[in-house]
Amino acid sequence: MKISYFNYSKNILISIISIFPFIVLYEIICFSYFKNTNYQIRNSADVIIRDFFSYFGNYSDIAYSLSLAATLIFIFYIKKNSNSVFKIKYNYLGLMLFEGLLFGCILLLLLNDNSIFVLNSLTYQNHLLLNLYLCIGAGVWEEILFRVILFSLLYNFISYINKGKYDYINLFFAVILSSVLFSLFHYIGVNADSYNISSFIIRFIGGVFLSVIYFYRGFGIASISHISYDFILVSLPLIYIN
Repeated sequence: MKISYFNYSKNILISIISIFPFIVLYEIICFSYFKNTNYQIRNSADVIIRDFFSYFGNYSDIAYSLSLAATLIFIFYIKKNSNSVFKIKYNYLGLMLFEGLLFGCILLLLLNDNSIFVLNSLTYQNHLLLNLYLCIGAGVWEEILFRVILFSLLYNFISYINKGKYDYINLFFAVILSSVLFSLFHYIGVNADSYNISSFIIRFIGGVFLSVIYFYRGFGIASISHISYDFILVSLPLIYIN
C-alpha cells in the first residue's frame, strides 16, 4: 500500500528521523565550540528539559540519554504494532526539508516584511556556525516543549473537558494558550529579552503559525520551519553588511 507524502511526513517517527541530523549537529557544534570553556550556551527550552534530569545527580546525563532512547523505542514499538510500516523515503525527507524551509520563509515575510536586513535592537552573533547552533536549539527544543508537550496537553485536556466535541474550538484555545506561553517564555530567565508589546505580538503570531503547522503537518516540519525562520533572520543581516 502506497503511503501519501502528507501522511508519511506527519508521522511522529518520521518527524524524529527528519530532525535527528539537526540534533546531532547541535551537539557536535556545542561540544566543539565550547570545548575549552567551563560553560555551554544552550537554548532555554533545552535547559528546562535538562534541568529536570538534574535530579538524577551524577547520572543526569545518562538518564537524559536513556530517556531519549526509550522514547524513540516506545514510539517505534507503538507504530510497529499499529500495523503502520514507514520505510525511510529519502525523497520524502527531502520534500519535508523543502516544505519546512518554505514555511520558514513565509513566516519570515509575515513577521518581518522589509525589515529583514535591518540590524535593530536584536543582538546577532557574528559567527554563522554559532547562529546555526542557536537556531537549531530553538527550533528543536522549543517545538518539543511548546508544541509536542504543551500544545498537545492543552488540546487533549480541552477536548476531554468538551468530551471530544467542538474540535475547532478546542484547537483554537489550545493554539492561543500555548502561543501566549510561548511568547512569554522569551522574557523569562537571566538572558531573557526585554519585554515590549511589539516583540510579544510577533512571537505570539509565530507561535500560532507554528502550532497550526504542528497540528496539520507534524512535529518534523514545524521544527524545520522554526529552524529555517530563525537562521535566515539572524544570518541575512550578517551576510548583508559584510
